[in-house]
Parts: sequence; C-alpha cells; structure tokens
Amino acid sequence: MFFSHPSFQEPIARTGFFVSLVSYIFFWMCELLRPGFVSRSFSVHVFLMAIILFGCWWASVVEEYTDRVRLQHTLVIFFGVFLSVIVWQTGRVFDVWRLPLAALCLFVPFLTWRLMRYK
Repeated sequence: MFFSHPSFQEPIARTGFFVSLVSYIFFWMCELLRPGFVSRSFSVHVFLMAIILFGCWWASVVEEYTDRVRLQHTLVIFFGVFLSVIVWQTGRVFDVWRLPLAALCLFVPFLTWRLMRYK
C-alpha cells in the first residue's frame, strides 16, 4: 500500500500531533479566560487524547532519533526532575512510598526515551 510506508506516515502523524497540541493549548486558554466557554460543548481533553495517540503514532514511524541528542538528554533530565518534584510535593498520601516513587519518576522519562529509540 502507498500509505503504509513509514516515510508517508511520519508527516501525517507529526502534523496531527502539532495541530492537536496547538488546539489543546488554544481551547484550554479559552476555557481559562472564560470558564464554561468550551466545556459546555465538549471536553478539552479530547485534544489531549489526540496528542497522545498522534504522538505514539509519530514515535512508532520515525526512523531514527539522532537529531539534537543534547536537547533530548536535556529534556529527559528536565522531565525526570519535574515528575519527581510533582510526586514529592503531592505525594503525602503515599506516606512511606513517597521517596521510592519520586526516585522512580526520576527514571521514567529516561526509560521511555530509551524504549522509543529502540527499533
């Protein structure tokens, strides 16, 4: 099939991801500026689901992740620290497991990045 080759799927998945991302941000801002403006018609999180689906599709059809390796490492470290801080700050309900979960969240972005690179 013509569209089954990854080189044809990648631009469609990338475009879908960015359009969903921009739409999600735009409608979320509209909802913040005027509460109920968007949520009365549909949920803003429909775009979040589309972001996740298009992002997974894009990640599965990209040939290699060799561009901007330093940026990738920086983002992985940033998101690891960010997730750890969020879990630590909101993790009072985890009690004894708070520290191990924060440490685990530090490594989740790294593991996800490694799995996405693995072909």
